[in-house]
Amino acid sequence: MNGKIHVAIIDDGVNAGFLNTQLLYNVEIAHGDVEDGRTLNHGTLCAAIVQTYFPDAIISSVKIMNHRKGNAAQLCAALDWCVKHGVQVANISLGSINYRDRGMLREAVNNAAMAGLIMVCAAQNGGLLTYPASFANVIGVRCDHSGILTAGQYTYDAEKAFSSGIDFTAFAKHELVGAAGEAVQCPNSNSYATPLITAHICKVLQQSKPVPSIEQLKHILHKYSYLPIQDTIIPVMRYGHPDWIRRAYVFIEDCAISSKAPYYFQTQWKAQLSGDKIAAIFEQAILQEREQQDTALEGGQRVYDLTDTIVLLGEMEPVSLQEVEQLASRYGKHVVHISKNQLRYIPALNFSFCYLRWWQQEGGLFMSQEEAIAVEDSRIPLICIYYDKGIDIIYFLHELRGEFAQDGYQSWIAVDQSAAVLHDMEYTLPSDASNGLQELLYNAGTMAYNAYTDIAILCVEATNITHCTKERVLLDVDIELSILVKAETERIYISIRTEQGYLKEWVLSNLNVGDIGGIYTYLEQLLVD
Repeated sequence: MNGKIHVAIIDDGVNAGFLNTQLLYNVEIAHGDVEDGRTLNHGTLCAAIVQTYFPDAIISSVKIMNHRKGNAAQLCAALDWCVKHGVQVANISLGSINYRDRGMLREAVNNAAMAGLIMVCAAQNGGLLTYPASFANVIGVRCDHSGILTAGQYTYDAEKAFSSGIDFTAFAKHELVGAAGEAVQCPNSNSYATPLITAHICKVLQQSKPVPSIEQLKHILHKYSYLPIQDTIIPVMRYGHPDWIRRAYVFIEDCAISSKAPYYFQTQWKAQLSGDKIAAIFEQAILQEREQQDTALEGGQRVYDLTDTIVLLGEMEPVSLQEVEQLASRYGKHVVHISKNQLRYIPALNFSFCYLRWWQQEGGLFMSQEEAIAVEDSRIPLICIYYDKGIDIIYFLHELRGEFAQDGYQSWIAVDQSAAVLHDMEYTLPSDASNGLQELLYNAGTMAYNAYTDIAILCVEATNITHCTKERVLLDVDIELSILVKAETERIYISIRTEQGYLKEWVLSNLNVGDIGGIYTYLEQLLVD
């Protein structure tokens, strides 16, 4: 791809007079006061940074904020506008730290990414999780606080990218010169680090044919960063969450147990079968979808709604995984493999070179945060739930989360089952000792704080954890809830207690929506009181 690159500045507007250029489009999704041409507002500075480092940019302004205020719906509308108007790169030096916005923004981002839009997004300056910057399908950016980087430089940190989703750290204190010769120095802010990465991406696009994938872009940027890498190393294959999935084939191995809770993504195909048949069924489904796509294209329809990921649930033999790997590589599909076995299958190198994602559960690195906040300082209520393995705990948590949401509370949930990530929850490693549980509780409070939620719920299997029958002190836990099954009666025993002691118990034949609603009502009373 040669020539100029179309960049949209999604912000509070761009004053073309400072840039001494014309805007290709000047769109206002958020209408408000018109700034005069002399005002150096946020969007104008972002556009000027892109233009300084990449003069061949064609700039469009998509205004979604007035006086630095906007909302997630306006950002979603802006991304849709970019897709429809041929924007190649969107600079988004803004974002939401509101957990309520996550699902809406994730869907909009994944739709835009599928359509080919490259999104470069700023993290929140206070270190909180930021959407869309933390998503896999965007390039997240923070500014350099070390003072090591100089004008035009940036670095990549694989561990930070894994834990927070923020890929690059970039120089932000740019010295800009306006059309009338006025000099401006930008403050050290994530907002002004982001356009630098946007400019570098434009340089890559100008020299690339075809357009690189998001994975390939990250690799190329890393290759030419302040701390460069060798061509043979693929550093961006690891993600804390498989949050990129729009539509998936879900294959459940015969003996695997799945939850009846809905996935956060669409499912094109869901089947339960033996592991040695999965590759053949997968290829059949892919070919059928391709045939449907060809038919749609012949009819003049534009097709975005393609399956992007294959999800494998259950233990699989290495030979079956190799077959799936080969097919995924051939047809350009990501893979999510979830099993109880902690031993990881390592994809062959040729799969990596397709710049596709292969996600499996890893250690507790997803809880690593640069800004560690103690639970006692977070002031977020923390519930610790213990459960028996026979309980569909993900369904219970899904329904409980819905009850909280109906009353306006957003809950951050971590479960020691890796399948939780498919249901918009966090995965944490199992713990079988009280000191390990205490560490998980601390991390849960930290992550819930950084996710800016109303309540934190940590859920661990009850095996080998003494919780109900013996007195012990768990620091900073507001409520302990146990869901246990007694084999002799085949009934579910639920008990709730606080730091003040045992409070209430239920005996149920099964867990249904009504029962979960009753448990929620009691929890809410405890938390409000």
